[in-house]
Amino acid sequence: MGFFSRLFGWNKKQETPVRATKTEDSIPYDAGLVAKLKADHQELLAMFGKISQVAATRQFDEVPELLKRFKLALQTHLVTENVRFYVYVEQRQAYNSGASLLIADLRKEMNGIAHAALHFIGHYETAFFTEEVANQFKKDLADIGEVLVQRINTEETSLYTLYLPK
Repeated sequence: MGFFSRLFGWNKKQETPVRATKTEDSIPYDAGLVAKLKADHQELLAMFGKISQVAATRQFDEVPELLKRFKLALQTHLVTENVRFYVYVEQRQAYNSGASLLIADLRKEMNGIAHAALHFIGHYETAFFTEEVANQFKKDLADIGEVLVQRINTEETSLYTLYLPK
């Protein structure tokens, strides 16, 4: 067995994944987690609003730094959501196939949205803003904003309701 196999507990004999079982090592319930995730959403929306305002007033020299800050806040939120929220909810709902499918679908969708948002940021944080680039940036920014707002609404009205104490 190689270094990574030992480090991550990979076993070559095991061919199918084993569903996580409830143990004392499970992610604990955090009564403040949903409030923290919602506060992150508000921070992300405020940052996004600032980027939109800068674009509207054509202050494109401010865009790279704002995108870097937005990227850091988004990545921090996604890590918290993936490690503390999704793992807990998936463990808690493991035997509820309907909820498990919903959670898996929403997690997959969020990964796609995150990938698109990070691609957008990576593309524009080093861009030289000509008239054409500026126009495309504003269009892409509006598209990302629409998806972001829809996703936040879905998380806060549907997904986060699944986060309950054991």
